[in-house]
Amino acid sequence: MNMAKNLHNSLWEAAGATGSSEAANENVAKSNGMHAVPQETSEERGAAVEDSGKGAAEASLVRKLLDTKVRSFNTALLEGSEQQKLLASSGATWQELHVPAPIIRGLQINLGFDRPSPIQCVALDILLKKGRNLIAQSQSGTGKTMAFVIGMLFKVDPSQHYPQALVVEPTFELAQQTADVIRRVINNVMDVEVIEAVKGSKLERGVQIRQHIIVGTPGTVMDWITKSKVFDPKKIKIFVLDEADVMIAEQGLGDNSVRIYNTMDKQKIQTAFFSATYEPKIMELARKIVQDPEVIAVKQEDLSLDTIHQYYIVAETEEAKVQALRNLYGIVTVDNAMVFCRTRESTRRLYQTMKADGHSIGVLEGQMDVKERAESIARFRDGLERILIATNVASRGIDVQAVNLVVNFDLPMKETEQGSKRWVPDFETYLHRIGRTGRFGRAGLAINFVSNDRDMETIHQFEKYFKREIHRLNAEDIDELERLNQETSGE
Repeated sequence: MNMAKNLHNSLWEAAGATGSSEAANENVAKSNGMHAVPQETSEERGAAVEDSGKGAAEASLVRKLLDTKVRSFNTALLEGSEQQKLLASSGATWQELHVPAPIIRGLQINLGFDRPSPIQCVALDILLKKGRNLIAQSQSGTGKTMAFVIGMLFKVDPSQHYPQALVVEPTFELAQQTADVIRRVINNVMDVEVIEAVKGSKLERGVQIRQHIIVGTPGTVMDWITKSKVFDPKKIKIFVLDEADVMIAEQGLGDNSVRIYNTMDKQKIQTAFFSATYEPKIMELARKIVQDPEVIAVKQEDLSLDTIHQYYIVAETEEAKVQALRNLYGIVTVDNAMVFCRTRESTRRLYQTMKADGHSIGVLEGQMDVKERAESIARFRDGLERILIATNVASRGIDVQAVNLVVNFDLPMKETEQGSKRWVPDFETYLHRIGRTGRFGRAGLAINFVSNDRDMETIHQFEKYFKREIHRLNAEDIDELERLNQETSGE
């Protein structure tokens, strides 16, 4: 496994070496506090297989299906130059960012986007005005997808009927969604065509593609280049890797992505990587791949939101956890609540228990297909179900403003290496989980259940990492729960 992973990383480093003047030695940080955590599933390892509907890649799809609103972007958290920070808070217009008039008409008429979001101000300044390569990391829903869509449309010459822009996505569904976004922008305002390079696409052998933009998954795009030979990758002007953390880290997706990248003229092409999160070693690898990039990032120490009240409750058994959850739900005014479990089995057990109690409740876990997941979250978002019990597949990007309670029924952990059975606190997933509450500056409540000494040590590591104290709470203390209820409900 380590040999395969090292080879995978070496491929990416080699891809970046030809276009990068400096390549720092990769530092893989070693985490402390390893634990053996039983009964974990492959879903928790986030194994992504292209078009299979599993793991981290499809979690990206679920995130985007549900992020329907552009969220606020705290410019004080931007880790970049003072110029970037000023630009993010400037309220610049599309015109000031050099967005061409036809694209502006599409944004305003077709989508109702009158002005760019802060992240778009910074990204478009880099992509359009400066013409630089970009690595962008910002919260889901801040406008990253539209930023690279505008960047691609800016590069395309509609009079030249061959592919000039390529975006690679981890799943079939994400590719379709991105293609739909592009079509909405260009509808009736630009003579630009889009084609999806995904499993099942039918092409006549030997017939060259005339569409201007290709949106696809890695395996199919690579087939179009090497087997069907339906377009010339040397003519691509801009290459976008969406969900770049998944695309770089996952061996199946990443190996094809690097092969695609190697077919292009890296001296002429503009490259942009976009993601909501990057682990440090993945960000370091991304910097090696992309030639002389500008980077937009959020400071690690400022990722934990101040509006979220974080607590832990000691509950030593699963039965005690269930009773604590009942107590919380009975006292705290819950608009919508999300409860995260570690495994599919525990998720289903808790779902059946709470449903038997008469709660309006939904479930979201890795055995469900994309349609089932989207329908489950739609019911939750529309208020038809007040509680959503979920595994990590829902930890990213469920954008429901009314969520005011998040419960970590099981604390998020991750393997140090896939299959190692050695587990450490998963800081990124913890942030994504509790980030489902406290939306748009509203107060939210995050409760962590602690069953043993290992869980308690994990809580301490979360406190140290995010520089935030997590207070102990007694689930039977009605007065304290009512006080928290008043704080989070605004009463």
